[in-house]
Amino acid sequence: MSLDFSYKFYRTTIDAMQGMQEAILGARQSIYWEIYSLIDDRIGKPFVDALCEKAKVGLEIKIIIDAVGSFEMSQPGLNRLRAAGVDIVFYNSLSPRKSFRSWIKSIWQRNHRKVLVIDKEIIFIGGVNIAAISCDWDDLHVRITGMEVSPLLRGFARSYVRGGGDKNKVRHLLNLRFRNKLIELKDRFKYVLQSPLGNGFSRSKKIFYKTLSKAKYNFNLLTPYFVPDKKFFYLVSLAKKRGVKIDLFLPLRPDHIFLDWVAGFYSKMAHVHGINVYFSTKMNHGKAMTCDGEIGFVGSTNFTQRSFFSNEESGIIFHDTGMVKEMDDMFADLRVNALVMNGHNYLHVGINGKIKDWFGKRFGDWI
Repeated sequence: MSLDFSYKFYRTTIDAMQGMQEAILGARQSIYWEIYSLIDDRIGKPFVDALCEKAKVGLEIKIIIDAVGSFEMSQPGLNRLRAAGVDIVFYNSLSPRKSFRSWIKSIWQRNHRKVLVIDKEIIFIGGVNIAAISCDWDDLHVRITGMEVSPLLRGFARSYVRGGGDKNKVRHLLNLRFRNKLIELKDRFKYVLQSPLGNGFSRSKKIFYKTLSKAKYNFNLLTPYFVPDKKFFYLVSLAKKRGVKIDLFLPLRPDHIFLDWVAGFYSKMAHVHGINVYFSTKMNHGKAMTCDGEIGFVGSTNFTQRSFFSNEESGIIFHDTGMVKEMDDMFADLRVNALVMNGHNYLHVGINGKIKDWFGKRFGDWI
């Protein structure tokens, strides 16, 4: 492994925000940021200040923000950034000039990635948005140095163009080549960059399902939103026959009431199929997986069909034993303070529970 390689996990939104803000303030050449929610409220304003400061001294700064996720970004904030020289692209803006069909498609397909690249050297990737609503959440983000960044920057450039940006402004990113000294890391780390293809294929889903299908001892999954399909439960049944221990970590109270209905229905289904379900009492927005102490994943992908097939998503899958061990330690910590589902404490019970389950099953296709 390269001697320059290093990483740091952030388990809370506020810690990740602090790490990213420090990296932005320390940037010397460039900042490329693809993010679902960037809002200039009391939490986001310091980021706007830092970006403006860096743009004014000549750094190349390009940002892709999702038009729905960053809907509350103020016009004065956008004006400040653009006046300072920050190049901003909105992904799938909801223009009234679009046809109704195109408008519906725009709402459905979002850029849910959270990738920050500083000076083409420092990477932040995971599930953290920049907004006051999420600052008290637990989440999962990772900072990495010493890895090849060209795949991330090419992915950024493609999203930039899909979002309406000028291709000529990112041509230098599209033409980046691998640095030879970092080739040795390719077998241990792979980026997962997913875009809506409309062909029924999902890179993220393939990774989760393939890993579960080959699991020998344990499979840990952390997700804020859990909407599995029949194939997942089929793979679970096969894994259980092999003696695999499967642990699922969900927030007890998601951030929207209808998501609570969805969680109630699918967590019950998971328990019925032999999955150990752990509820964190604090909202946890992290998306992660480990398996057999050999493989790990951190990213933006929720365990939902919409996230698998309709969103731009990002993540990193790794075989570094130190990173996997640290992730497994995180799962161990989550178990200690979790509410464990035991069959007598389903989230939905009685007649009202059956009604919520009915709605939850149907809402699941929309998240």
